Amino acid sequence: TSFFAQEYGLKFKGQSFLLDERTELNLTPNDFFTPNTNFKISFEIKIDNSKNIGSFGYVFRIISKDNKNIDLLLSNFPFKKEFTLLVDNIKTLISLDKSKLTNDSWAKIEISFLFSENKIIFKLDDLAPIQKKLSFKKTDQFKLFFGANTYKEFANKDVPEMQIRDIKIYKNNKLNNHFPLKQCGSKTTIDIVGNGEAQVINPEWLLCKHQKWNLDFSSETDGTQLVTANEKEELLYLVNNTSLLIYSIENQTIKKILFKKPINLTSDYRLVYNTNDQKIYCYLSEKQLLAVLDPISGEWTNDGIFDIGPSKKIYTMHNSIFTKDENAIYMIGGYGQFKYFDDVFKLDLHTQKWEKRILKDSTFKPRYLAGSDILGDTIYILGGYGSPTGSQLMSPKSYFDFVAYNIKTNAFKIKFEIKKHVHDMVVANRIWINKNNKDYYALTYDKIKFEGYLKLLKGNLNSKESSYVGDSIPYKFLDIKSFSNMYYMPKSKKLVVYNSYFNKKEISEFTIYSISFPVIPITKNNTKPVNLLFWYVSIFGIIGILGIGSFIYFKIIRKTKSQNSNSPFIETKTNDVEEEEEEVIEFNTSTKKPNYQIIFFGGFQVFDSNQVDITSKFSPLLKEMFLLIWLYTFKNNKGISSEKLIEILWFDKSSRRAQNNRSVNLTKLKGLLNQIGGCSLSKETGYWKIEHDHELLKTDYFEFYKITENKKEINYKRIKRLIEIATKGQFLLNVNVDWLEPFKEATTDKIINTLVTFAESFDIKSDPDFILNLADCVLNFDTINEEAVKFKCKAYSYKGNHSLALSTFKKFQKEYKYLYAQDYPLGFNKILES
Repeated sequence: TSFFAQEYGLKFKGQSFLLDERTELNLTPNDFFTPNTNFKISFEIKIDNSKNIGSFGYVFRIISKDNKNIDLLLSNFPFKKEFTLLVDNIKTLISLDKSKLTNDSWAKIEISFLFSENKIIFKLDDLAPIQKKLSFKKTDQFKLFFGANTYKEFANKDVPEMQIRDIKIYKNNKLNNHFPLKQCGSKTTIDIVGNGEAQVINPEWLLCKHQKWNLDFSSETDGTQLVTANEKEELLYLVNNTSLLIYSIENQTIKKILFKKPINLTSDYRLVYNTNDQKIYCYLSEKQLLAVLDPISGEWTNDGIFDIGPSKKIYTMHNSIFTKDENAIYMIGGYGQFKYFDDVFKLDLHTQKWEKRILKDSTFKPRYLAGSDILGDTIYILGGYGSPTGSQLMSPKSYFDFVAYNIKTNAFKIKFEIKKHVHDMVVANRIWINKNNKDYYALTYDKIKFEGYLKLLKGNLNSKESSYVGDSIPYKFLDIKSFSNMYYMPKSKKLVVYNSYFNKKEISEFTIYSISFPVIPITKNNTKPVNLLFWYVSIFGIIGILGIGSFIYFKIIRKTKSQNSNSPFIETKTNDVEEEEEEVIEFNTSTKKPNYQIIFFGGFQVFDSNQVDITSKFSPLLKEMFLLIWLYTFKNNKGISSEKLIEILWFDKSSRRAQNNRSVNLTKLKGLLNQIGGCSLSKETGYWKIEHDHELLKTDYFEFYKITENKKEINYKRIKRLIEIATKGQFLLNVNVDWLEPFKEATTDKIINTLVTFAESFDIKSDPDFILNLADCVLNFDTINEEAVKFKCKAYSYKGNHSLALSTFKKFQKEYKYLYAQDYPLGFNKILES
């Protein structure tokens, strides 16, 4: 049960937006609404009373086919918000003073059209109703609008900045139509009772704030930047070498306070905001040093800790938890010098004394890249990456346990293990636990992806069940050069995420994202309930009883159309079954034997000689090293020099450290190649190569290489095989490093040139479907490849699909003009003749 309710509805862009950006909701986009009886329209509305600007405009308009209208407007004349009901050009002012609108709450409006009594009744909340004479007839036909409209002489763009939800239309007190406006995205909205949809122009869906992360701020700064937060005041404190940046979540403004002298920050330091004395504490756990920053004056106490010289870089990426009751910081885990740690330190901020706590058992395994938060006397830790022995060389892995550490008893306890949503899942440094219901929220990501994503995982302290909510945040991950923290801001009811990445130029790229709480799962929009009988019929159709299925299907469709023949709304087409959001699944759960042991197209993946997926054993660095040696082996049949390896992979290390790193990782790589089988590392020529037996070791890259390099032996069968390989996805899709780009471009060029060359000499009439597949494959790599478009148009033409041929060409024309700012020189007929 949630203690928070997500807001939904449609937010109208009004007077503060340009005319072309204002919102229109058209309930009758394709036809008129004919009531034929008494009817009532009800909806909920919310306005911002703090703003006088932008409050004028049309809330609702009903316009008859013979050009009569009834309007409801919102205004603030003179300097006071009120509704104006306009019936037969007679104005009635309606005060908002005693309505819920004065408290920035949702108010309910009902407008009843009583043709039998020739009157219209307006009602706001529980206030006294207002009655007016009604000149409409029940057989009249109407258009219904909220906000702006472009209908004939009634067109108007005066729109108040308001929010609308739950529009309902009753006929004789029976619900006939209901537009909840409870969705995220789309320019149409579904009537969940009737059989139609309304159109929306320039929508801003409130529910999106609970499903989509918003990028609030993005910038960069020289050197390392650290973060902490004052959640009560909704402030992020960003500390870099020269200044303190104070970012306000509420106002989305940033204030800069320069230090008297620069400091020398590295990622070894950590920040904590002390809610007891409102100071920022910066510590170095490795050397047990502490400095204090006053966020008001920007003055440091004991800033000498930044001048201590080189660090051993241990305990990096540990979990840091402040406890208000003890006025202390707890530090758990971390990484450094090829080791993972399970140490627990306590720093008493009263005495500034450090204590290394002696653990009672080995329940908690050494790790880093875990998430943590505190509730009462217990620190909760989710996931992480490490190994039971602490050695980086001894089978490190991701953890999926939820561990509780009692700070009073100094004891760890494993509560449960969560589902492996991603095989190499790790967790951003700070999770958030809702104290009301013990739900937790954790940002998770894939450790083996540089250009990856943060996804928000929701669970509860009393259950091992967990699931993703909201969409994702782009995240560059490169081990200790990346950092992510999440905070809950109680006043604005938002989760806020700070991400940073320390790039090769020693610049911190950082972003701030937010999402409204509670965060909800991504759902598909504009789907309607499926008739149960229709569902069963679909199942029968799948298993072969097509005749019976088709008969019942058309019966249902005719019945549905008959029941809704009076609906003024557009009839929509729905799928038989609503598709659910697919959850991320481990790639290696399939028991099907792979065609290849090493896969390069559509994402890098490796299987050992027993067909077990061992991709996770390739750390980002090992993956780069393997790919460098593999690709250089094929590039020149010579391999890559040790100097080139160091230049690419360890450019930022001293000569001695680079050589040590190279030796350690080459040893690891040799071990992995032994597990794969059929290949080995060689340096017989003085260059590093991967020797492999292509009969024993199957790879899609070798197959691609043989097809594209040997032009004389290209035939129909080989080209079909090349299409199958390339259709899986782009080359090394999930590997993004600078040195790889020329290889990716060369691979793409070879695929395109090989396919186009073959198609030019192929008789399209003999197999147009083959050419369509070939053209689509080329267009996946080059969306405006002229030759592929020609092949596709000709193939459609030979199949008799002339409309598809023309639409393919028109789409190409549009994209060509967009890219080159000029028209494509050839016409459709010329394409077919060429």
